[in-house]
Amino acid sequence: MKKQTHFITSTYFISLIKSWLQGTKTRPEIISETADVLHLSSINQTDVTYLLTTVAREMNEDFYTDIITHINYDADTVPTRKGLIHHLSALLAEEITLKEFMEWAHWYSLDDDQLSAGIFEDFTVEYFCLDFLSANDDLLSPYMCRRALEILEYPGASPTQQKVALTLLPDHELDDFKDFLSQLTLQHPSLTLIDRYLMKKFGMDHESFPYMQELTTQGAGTILKKVQLIST
Repeated sequence: MKKQTHFITSTYFISLIKSWLQGTKTRPEIISETADVLHLSSINQTDVTYLLTTVAREMNEDFYTDIITHINYDADTVPTRKGLIHHLSALLAEEITLKEFMEWAHWYSLDDDQLSAGIFEDFTVEYFCLDFLSANDDLLSPYMCRRALEILEYPGASPTQQKVALTLLPDHELDDFKDFLSQLTLQHPSLTLIDRYLMKKFGMDHESFPYMQELTTQGAGTILKKVQLIST
């Protein structure tokens, strides 16, 4: 290890940490890729960022300063779409555990008085990591993870369409939406009542909800497949 240490720079550690934070490398992948250089045997029990930072500091105090500067202030250290897709794919392939997936997906958290909007470059990933998982931790299943992956990769879908589809993944949310569609057909509620429902369910009003025209022109069966982003 000592013979190889002089080839390592702070950039090496910064790259590893960013790949973990963004999600493009899983914990097992980092263990494998650094095995010949860092021998991170304890990474299975320790926070990845903390461990890599600690090892870097032991090698060179200046490494630590460089890492803190880049990791604290660069905007590209939040989960990304590519990273979320990579982690979901690894989970479904049983390359990581659900615990490892949740550890990564939950690493970025908000203070009680902090707004989530605009923190991530990708609105759908922001919603999934900060809102969807928190509301559905105990419901997450292989089926939901597979559907989430399909939604993220659905061709041509907008971020708002993906948010609607993710929101409706849990059975109780889909059943509630079906009830709403039935009431819409039978009672023709006012726009105010529709807005109230859409805002509570999706955080959208009739102007931002991406299927407003379909609500009034298509049958429940047709719109259900469309809002779930299920290929026909």
